Amino acid sequence: MMSKKVVVTVFSMFLFLLQVQVFAQTPADTVDVPSTDNQGYVGALSRFILGDTTATGERNNINRVYRLKRGEVYLQDGKTYFDFPVKIIADDDESTRPPVIAPYPLEDGSIPRITFYFYKDALLKNIYFYGIAPNGQRATWDRAIIIADSAKVTLDHCITAGFRAAGIANIGENSSLFAKDCIWRNIFDSREFGGQFFFNYGSYMDTISVVNCTVFFGSSYFLCNAREYANYVRFEHNTLFINKINPFYTPYLSNADIKNNIFFAPASAGETPSEREGGWYDWDNQRESVFSIDTIPSDMATQHGITEAERRIVFSHNAYFFPQKLKDYWDSIDTLYAPVFMNDRTTAMFNDDTNYPYLDADNNIEADPGFDASIMTLVDSLYDYVKALREGGELRIYFYNPNHQPLFPPEWPLPETLTYSNQSLLTASSEGLPLGDLNWYPDKKAEWEKLQTAIEHQDNSGVVKEFTLEQNYPNPFNPSTTIKFTLHKSGMIKLVVYDMLGREVKTLVNGKKTAGEYQVTWDGMDNSGKKVASGLYYYRLESKNFRQTRKMLMLK
Repeated sequence: MMSKKVVVTVFSMFLFLLQVQVFAQTPADTVDVPSTDNQGYVGALSRFILGDTTATGERNNINRVYRLKRGEVYLQDGKTYFDFPVKIIADDDESTRPPVIAPYPLEDGSIPRITFYFYKDALLKNIYFYGIAPNGQRATWDRAIIIADSAKVTLDHCITAGFRAAGIANIGENSSLFAKDCIWRNIFDSREFGGQFFFNYGSYMDTISVVNCTVFFGSSYFLCNAREYANYVRFEHNTLFINKINPFYTPYLSNADIKNNIFFAPASAGETPSEREGGWYDWDNQRESVFSIDTIPSDMATQHGITEAERRIVFSHNAYFFPQKLKDYWDSIDTLYAPVFMNDRTTAMFNDDTNYPYLDADNNIEADPGFDASIMTLVDSLYDYVKALREGGELRIYFYNPNHQPLFPPEWPLPETLTYSNQSLLTASSEGLPLGDLNWYPDKKAEWEKLQTAIEHQDNSGVVKEFTLEQNYPNPFNPSTTIKFTLHKSGMIKLVVYDMLGREVKTLVNGKKTAGEYQVTWDGMDNSGKKVASGLYYYRLESKNFRQTRKMLMLK
């Protein structure tokens, strides 16, 4: 489609490595959470964690890790609000089903919402969030997780299934989502905008990172940041199998890497003239598309210090495919428009090298992955749904349940596989690896992880060598350290400090600089003026043709 030579930021490539280092740390204080207590088995999980306090109400140990037991079901009868940092995990042994968190019917027979609200940082690992009650019913409108305030929520090897509304929603400001190696499945809903993976009801977000995840048989947006601003978005090596409307609703991306993904049967319901006129799928009546962006409103651009020329979006090495059965159906109805890969507005922006020098949409291909026949039966279910939606009929809620198992408890291991037979896609990623979620290819996933480690130690080959970023001194340091760098060409420069999760801590330089030698002192304060904690930090120097990252250690 289009080709540009755009240097991809090292930060986007080592973000995964930083998360792995955090997850690998051995918990110093881990307690086992029972699935029942003296009040019964409904709500025991929330009572245990919320009640882990002193007589005066303080947390017994703010750093405590709460471990759920694999094979157990933790039933909930309402929402849970965590106004403190929390870590909820299970062991890594995948031979046994992860612990399941699910709703239990209330006395009136209704199914309660069991959303976890996180108002502080949270880590969830090896947890199965299930939106179906023991009687096989689902709540009318529920989601597993809501991120609030400035919380940073990390999901690692989690599964979310059966929720009508969405997997995750954001209602806070300056919050972040980090998801890796997760699966969202069977979130198909009869309503047009039900079954989303992520929806932002809040405001400005710092980071949205989704890596090596699968969304299987969803309904609505895969990633909807709505008309809000995010400092950085990373959507990489994900497999997205079926959704009804446009996968992305993220018009105001400013700094994003969306690459090496598979989009199968995206926007499958098509679009009617009235939906386009009403701005259902695009805010200014453009065609519904797999990916689209728009100019950032002037007030938003001013607030966040970004110009159109500085926007950096890499949308590359992705594969998309519309099944022929759906294409034939779209063509059979005069008042139904087929989706496109990029609408005219977005294509024009990516082709405009003068005004948008850092937009790259290279190596995106339309190709059938060749998924296993066992899951392709869902295309027939999808066709039946679209036909009923467009011609009038029963809008059924479909589930993938090939073994005809009871809906509760959830089947384990998961019955679907998303390996594929298209040989060209097996080496089509930017690293020469398979497109999509690499967890379906464990050997290739191991290769990818080695590549992420190598990135941290490489000699920044391929960058302009006359720019230099020196190691900070002293290192380790307390309370301050000095960073030197050399510019042999004038231009826009950013020097930013990040923590181990890739979150921005301090912007040291952000503006146009002339050629020359520079040194900057960091006093160990973050952007809000607070002293940072001891630990490992990364600092990155970035210009148009040069990016380099180094490590430093703060000790108190």
